Amino acid sequence: MRIRSRVLVWRAGILLRAANRRRRRRLVAELAGYRTPAEIDDLWALLEAYPPGQTQELRDILAGQQLRMRLDR
Repeated sequence: MRIRSRVLVWRAGILLRAANRRRRRRLVAELAGYRTPAEIDDLWALLEAYPPGQTQELRDILAGQQLRMRLDR
């Protein structure tokens, strides 16, 4: 592979990782808006309607947020 091609691939990788971090931060912030137990239960019920493969990232984020909320009490 030529050096220009390698640099292009390297830069594209950096841009994709940065975009993914921004997307995930926005998702974490949006899910943090679900505060009450009823809201969180509703969200879990909604996630159960979809296959785990499609919602795994959401489930991971939500579970982590719930764990942090319990530890902060």
